[in-house]
Amino acid sequence: MKCRLILTLSTLLACSFTLMSCNGQAREKAAELEGKLAEMEATLQKTEATLKKTVGERDSFEASVTRLADLLKKAQSDLAGVTQARDELENRVKELLTSLDEMRIQVDSLIEARDALQEQLSGLAESRNAALAEARNAQARIEKLTAQLQRQVQEVSGLRDQIETIRSIVEELLTKLKGLLGS
Repeated sequence: MKCRLILTLSTLLACSFTLMSCNGQAREKAAELEGKLAEMEATLQKTEATLKKTVGERDSFEASVTRLADLLKKAQSDLAGVTQARDELENRVKELLTSLDEMRIQVDSLIEARDALQEQLSGLAESRNAALAEARNAQARIEKLTAQLQRQVQEVSGLRDQIETIRSIVEELLTKLKGLLGS
């Protein structure tokens, strides 16, 4: 583009010089055209500098866009991983809640079993207390019967002694009676 502009300006300048030789007005026109040419070259240099700056900014912007696109891809990848982890955690939470419900049911069942066992234990404690009272009563009866038996054994022993004495007396009487009858 710069080359075309310079070529166009050069052509205009050549034409101007040709015309200048033809007349004086043309010389003034050529001088004016040379001024405009210089002005256009300055504008062209400014435009080229602006273009160069703009191209640099565009390249920087494109690099930023590329970097942002890479970051976006990474963020999308990370988001997919986080989403998957969230879904796995939600599933795990559901499993744990189900397990918790099952445990609550088991705990309720165990509480009911404990209550039933406590009732049985209470009944067994009452039965034990009644059995202990009965055993104490039986022990007292046994002790009473033992004392009564000892008295009766002593009476029997006394009666045995009396029977022995009576038997001795009866034998003596029989012997005397035989002696009296045999004589």
